[in-house]
Amino acid sequence: MNGIKINPQLGLLEALEAAQLLDRKLTVTTNNLANVDTPGYKEDRLEFKEVLMKKIGPKYRRIFKETTPYINFEQGELEPTGNPLHFAIVGEGFFKVQTPNGVAYTRAGNFTLDNRRRLVTPRGYPVLANGAPIIIDPGMAKGGLITMENLRLQVSPDGILSIDGTEIGKIDVVIFDNLNKIKKLGENLYISNGAHEVPATNYEIKQGFIEKSNVNPIKEMVNLIEIHRTFQSIQKFIQGWDEATERLLNTANR
Repeated sequence: MNGIKINPQLGLLEALEAAQLLDRKLTVTTNNLANVDTPGYKEDRLEFKEVLMKKIGPKYRRIFKETTPYINFEQGELEPTGNPLHFAIVGEGFFKVQTPNGVAYTRAGNFTLDNRRRLVTPRGYPVLANGAPIIIDPGMAKGGLITMENLRLQVSPDGILSIDGTEIGKIDVVIFDNLNKIKKLGENLYISNGAHEVPATNYEIKQGFIEKSNVNPIKEMVNLIEIHRTFQSIQKFIQGWDEATERLLNTANR
């Protein structure tokens, strides 16, 4: 018989695939919620699209939902801290930091000083200016000793660092030719993953501020509720399918 061929197991198969998609969405949502208070964090998102799969066997073709993860790089709100070692990028760009595995990038500007007077991330990775770690030379500060009380570190909007008016370098702020290639490394860092960096121009650095996470906690909580409800519906469908299949088998065996 010519015409539409119906796969009797298609409904169950699609229900299981929907559960897999929900699991991926749950992972993304819970990770976003866990980073609501992480400075400079950028939320992860999933893009869904339908694609026509190849034939399943000799007869069947069907639509399949495919997911593509991506990062939302929208600007987060600025939070004043009053700390002269905290910097926020307004506009596009990333700070460059040196890690044991090479250069990485971040939007989190909650920096501090290590015991070598280097400007570092909370994990101890040096922040780069003119391609080198930033060292706050004690001799440049009044009184010859740098403390948080007498530290006179200034940062211009374009990232030029100076101590008591003496310029010590320009913070490296870069952008990429393709943000879709940027990959999260962990520890609130990114790697270029094949994208090419160029010096940023459309930005301003604000001292004494940090950029907050751009995650909307209310939206993510709503997502969690929707995921839970949808998963319950899928469970009920699968349970109903099992019961219907069992009744069919019992009828056929009589």
